[in-house]
Amino acid sequence: MALDITTLLNAMITAAQGSLSASIPSLTQPAQAAFKALAQNLVDIEQMKLDGTCTQEQAELLINMQKQAVQTVLLTEKGLALLAVQNAINAALGAIATTVNTAIGWALL
Repeated sequence: MALDITTLLNAMITAAQGSLSASIPSLTQPAQAAFKALAQNLVDIEQMKLDGTCTQEQAELLINMQKQAVQTVLLTEKGLALLAVQNAINAALGAIATTVNTAIGWALL
């Protein structure tokens, strides 16, 4: 199963926006770009696993770095509380976890 960046991105933004709806009316362009980079990273990890060039540990490190980047953008862009940002990121990743984990074959998210 090949991951589709547009499908992942739309699911993540919808879930994050739902989590943050009380705090902000919409995610900013930088926040959407950060989620897009995370989605692309997941697509890349799937390909690297298929190529045999990435271990699960490396994939987890890559995802954690990308999650930190999203967190920084959200904290900076809207001055959101850390808990609200973490909930938004968790909602975004939760929305795609089954799809990504099934496609990659690891419990990554």
